[in-house]
Formats: sequence, C-alpha cells, structure tokens
Amino acid sequence: MKKPVLHAPESTMPTLSEIAKKAKVSTAVVSRIVNNDKTLRVSDETRERVKKIVVETGYTPNRAARSLRSTETGFLAMVVHDATNPVYAEITRGAHEAATRAGKSILLIDASVGGQAVTSVQELISGRGIDGLILQAADEKTDGLIATAARSNIPMVQLQARIDAQFPIVALPDYEATRLATQSLIDDGHTRIACIATRAGLTFTEERIRGWRSALADAGLIERLGDLVYSDPNLTGGKAALNAVRSNGTTATGLVCCNVLTAIGAMQTARELSIGIPGDLSIVAIHDSPFAEYCFVPLTTVRMPLFELGQEAIKMLISPSRPDHKADVVLAQPPVLVKRASSARRL
Repeated sequence: MKKPVLHAPESTMPTLSEIAKKAKVSTAVVSRIVNNDKTLRVSDETRERVKKIVVETGYTPNRAARSLRSTETGFLAMVVHDATNPVYAEITRGAHEAATRAGKSILLIDASVGGQAVTSVQELISGRGIDGLILQAADEKTDGLIATAARSNIPMVQLQARIDAQFPIVALPDYEATRLATQSLIDDGHTRIACIATRAGLTFTEERIRGWRSALADAGLIERLGDLVYSDPNLTGGKAALNAVRSNGTTATGLVCCNVLTAIGAMQTARELSIGIPGDLSIVAIHDSPFAEYCFVPLTTVRMPLFELGQEAIKMLISPSRPDHKADVVLAQPPVLVKRASSARRL
C-alpha cells in the first residue's frame, strides 16, 4: 500500500491585491488604510468599504513584515510605578483602546519591580524596539534615566508629572479636584481641613495642594501648622500619614486625601484610634474606584477622567506633528464629587 502523500494546507489568508480588487481601489490604498496612514486622502465611504472587506475576509496585517518595510514596530511602552495601583487600571484601559484604534500594541512596564525593568526599557529605547513611550513618573532616579534614554531616540509623553522639559505632559484637572473636595467639606460646615498629599515636588502633587489652599483661602480659612503631610500613594502610606496628622496636634474635622488608596489606609488608622468617620473626621479622596463604596464606611471621592487621560496620552504620542508636538495638555473634563458616607455635615 502506498503511503499517503501529505500536502501542506493551502493558506486561505487573502492578499492585499485581492482585497483591493474587491474594494475597487489600488493595493497601495488598501495597505495605507490597513496601516492607519492618517495622511491618506480618500473618502470616508472608501475607507469604510475597505475596512469592512478586511474584516469580512479575516485579513491580518503581518506586523513583522511591516516592521521590515518601515521604521515602526507597532509597539508603544507605558511605564508606571506599582502596576497594582487600581488608579492605573482605568488609565491603561483608555490608553489600550486608543492604541488599538491606531493599530498599536502597548507594553506595560512596572518600574517599581527593580533595576532590570528599567534596563529593559533602556534597551527597548536604544534598540528602537518601541515607537514611543508614556512615562508615569514617581520622583525616582529611574525616571530620569528613562527620560534621558528617550531624548534622542523616540517620542515620549509624560503622564501627570514632569521629569524632562523636552517632552510634553498630559495631566488631570488636579487643582480643580482638590478645590472641589475641600469645598464639599467647607459646605458641610468644617472650618479646619487637613490634607494628605502625594509625594512632594511632583507636578500633580503641587497642583492638588494649590487647589486645597485656594479653597481654604476663598472661604476665609487658614492652613495651620501640621495640617499638611505627604504620603506614598498606597495603604501603608495612608496609615502612617493619618498618624502623622494626629501627632501634629491638628484638630481638623475634615481631611482631603490626594489618593484613594491613601484615604483607605487613613480610614484604617482612624478605626484603630477609635476616631469616628464621619462623626469625628470627614474624609474625601481624590480618584473614585469601584471598591470605594464597599469600604467599612463608604468613601466620598472625586472622580477624575482617568480613561480619557490614557486616551489623550496615546493621541499626543502618535500625533502626526510629533516629535515637534511639545504642547502640554490639561484635560478639560471636570472632576465630579461622588458623595458617600465618609463625609457629612459637622454637627
């Protein structure tokens, strides 16, 4: 009996020329639409017709082949500190959606895990393994090393904190957020309001402190010694920060926390010290999160446009005007107060 002859299955993947024939356009036009060439001048009807045929036929661009034909890899990197922080989840979701629409993929890198992560970023930059970089700085030495590596190699957008004046920054309405949080406590009758800020010197930290102070000043209230402390944006930092506030001798009945994790840590210390919330201390946190309403006392928050922040960072990064696009952007979407049980009218 003869052994059967095995044949490799024929590929059913359509070619660009086949798609072009179906769409009644040139192969070059199909290629530029598939590769999201924003300089291509075709009608919306033509663009949508080609995209529809691409989807129907199951055509998938070969990223490796594309990288051989151009200097682009199709990858962007996003560097954060402590990827477990839930605030980053919504930012990353927005960035991912915008990148996907632009035909890009995102590499998420946690710079807090050690020097090897930073070395990997530097190697990606120097080897042109990525087309651009988003950096969420945290006032660490590693941030400067990454920014220096990016200077002459790739475009970079700074997220919230400025490390290098050469690159643009996209920021949240931080000043407006703490003004809103502080004003909500003033409206509830609190006349001494403390603030737990994030790390000193960071751009967004200074803006949030400025908003807190502005609301106090407009209400004729003053910042007293010990009312302001700094904290890392995590549970441990929040616990230590409330202890610092109390040891400073402050009699504040209102507290603005510049990060939702900080606020939850502070609430835990308050419970350990038998400080009633909101009876003895009303708390408002910057950033909303799904778990804020499930705290042992549901947490009043100021919701920020985190999803939009991630989207805007990608738009800035892949702007056709890069690398000359230097303009800083503060998102126009206003913060929103989400009132829950952790803040109440002072009796």
